[in-house]
Amino acid sequence: MSAGESAPSSAVALDAADLRIDCYVRSDVPAPIGEIVDGVVGRLESLCEAGRIDEYRVVSWPPETGAASAPSRGDLVAAFERWADRNGHSIEPGFRRRELPTSPLGAGSDAARERVRVPVMALALSADGDVTDPAALRGVVPYTERPNTANERTYTVDEWLSAVESDAADRDAPVAGSDPSPVPGGQR
Repeated sequence: MSAGESAPSSAVALDAADLRIDCYVRSDVPAPIGEIVDGVVGRLESLCEAGRIDEYRVVSWPPETGAASAPSRGDLVAAFERWADRNGHSIEPGFRRRELPTSPLGAGSDAARERVRVPVMALALSADGDVTDPAALRGVVPYTERPNTANERTYTVDEWLSAVESDAADRDAPVAGSDPSPVPGGQR
């Protein structure tokens, strides 16, 4: 995020107590992307240590259709779409739905199927860790504010983390004009 741009909207701000972040990652990322994921995990750890979030976990995207005991990829994306709709946002272009054509060989059903393309990495912010519960889901990153308008703005995981880290640094900075007492030995 460049200077002069606004921080992420309050819809995904870290202002709630007991906040957990689930970091969903594709399981088939190449090594260079794995290094980026490691960097994001380090940033989440720093936010946790600073008390900005209560906990985080890094998990692989679940399969498109899952077992009854865990949400499927489709369940997660549907919950993310509901969050975006409630807040006037969109989860596109990070998440995309597309129809798969029917089989040209006539195998299987004649009904068209839909496939969800998920980003390499996404964050789901929740109050209690149940990201499929509309009351618990606080935000999803990446997301797009004011979709389909001239002021459309998409926030990536990196941009959102940078804004949150910047906000945390601003909160910890001394107030202008204050005179903090010196620390012996020049250390703080």
